Amino acid sequence: METANQNKSHKVLLSGIAITSLICALSISIPILGFICFLIIPLPIFYYRINLGTKKAAIVTFCALIFLIFFSGGLSADLYFIAGMLLLGFSMGEFVEKNLPVEKIIGYACGVVLFAATFGLALYGNISNLGLIRLVSDYIVKNLELTLALYKSMGMPEESILMLSNSMEQITYVLVRILPSLCAAGLLFAAWLNLLLAKIILRTEKFAYQAFVQLNAWKTPDFLVWGVIGCALILLLPGSFLKMLGLNGMVVLTIIYFFQGIAIISFYLEKKKIPLAIKVLLYGTIIIQQIFILAIAGIGFFDVWLNFRKLGSNNNDKQIPLSS
Repeated sequence: METANQNKSHKVLLSGIAITSLICALSISIPILGFICFLIIPLPIFYYRINLGTKKAAIVTFCALIFLIFFSGGLSADLYFIAGMLLLGFSMGEFVEKNLPVEKIIGYACGVVLFAATFGLALYGNISNLGLIRLVSDYIVKNLELTLALYKSMGMPEESILMLSNSMEQITYVLVRILPSLCAAGLLFAAWLNLLLAKIILRTEKFAYQAFVQLNAWKTPDFLVWGVIGCALILLLPGSFLKMLGLNGMVVLTIIYFFQGIAIISFYLEKKKIPLAIKVLLYGTIIIQQIFILAIAGIGFFDVWLNFRKLGSNNNDKQIPLSS
């Protein structure tokens, strides 16, 4: 009996390595589908951390990275980003096991990845004698040049190409300075997405974690409103440093209130029993049309005062769990 359980455990471990490696390989080899695969890289590590434990999930992560090094022909910037996503999934699994509330799981996991990424970049920058800022700036310039070449191949008007080319220095200046908030917002979005997917996948496992219940009843702490007000006031002050500081804070807070807005939308979609196909279409439209992100973040922000879901009232003592 014990031998059979060990064989089953080994099979699950091997399947975890294979699935994780496949998703990571697809993320760097297929243009459009690859981006989707990149976003869900944390999911298998999250799943296997919950089901296999810390040591075996670490083995899955390590083996997937080794496979990718051989698959891609050596170390590259892509592997750096993939390693960050793997660490995100592993960290989320660790904090879920501690049965923390959802905001702490996502916040702590993203904090771990950001700290590790910054430390790794700073270390590499010192070894290469480039420095952290120069290293990041060179990478951004290289990607902007590749983007410009792509636009040329797509037949973009020459006037637009020339305008972008002349603005490269200003674009690089701004991107380097708001990169911390862009990275933080991207990690927050990836963590939130993978937590929702994990909730769906692990629903049949009957795990009683705080992170897997009543996600559409989640709301931000009320004190974050002062963060938004403070960042808005800083943007009005003179000085580029202060403006960039306020802009970084505003980007991160926008994505946080976007989560609250999505929770509100999900709450009413479930309450009205909207069909799955319509929900998928709605969520897909939100992702494609970025203007909706700001609108939904606004809904989340004003929910602090308007309480759209009437949380805490007698009619909503039993919240509807998020199912999609």
